[in-house]
Amino acid sequence: MSAFPASERFSMPSLLTMALRRSVKFHAIYDNDVFCGLTYYVEGKDTVYLTYLAVNKQLRGQGYGSKILTLLENRFPDKQIIIDIEPVVKSAKNYEQRVSRLRFYERNGFHRTNQMLKDSDGEFEALTTGKKFNKLGFIRDLKKMSFGFYQFKVEK
Repeated sequence: MSAFPASERFSMPSLLTMALRRSVKFHAIYDNDVFCGLTYYVEGKDTVYLTYLAVNKQLRGQGYGSKILTLLENRFPDKQIIIDIEPVVKSAKNYEQRVSRLRFYERNGFHRTNQMLKDSDGEFEALTTGKKFNKLGFIRDLKKMSFGFYQFKVEK
């Protein structure tokens, strides 16, 4: 709950309902018996949209986020992984956190796409591991995950 602002979180009932889809995965990540974090993603034909990556607050800064991303990249070597983050704008109250988040993902093989996911909660910048952003795959993943109910646009 502390990894994402309330306005950026789907409700738990929504997450669990969407996870009923075969292509949507909700995983708790453990290192032996220690809870490290969670992932929530939808697997498409050519893409994997990583909706949530959250690392246990007590374990942040210990490399678990990078290890989790490596696990996903190894699991889906032929698919681009897509995430969205808060845009890095100097006027944001959490500007430094946004810069830090962008740098983390860039260190882990993601790059900016110049595409924004726009919904009722605001705008989020799409990042990908692919050489060329698969916008249509991203849109399909979002629609598939939400049973078509999520209202959004992906544009520059």
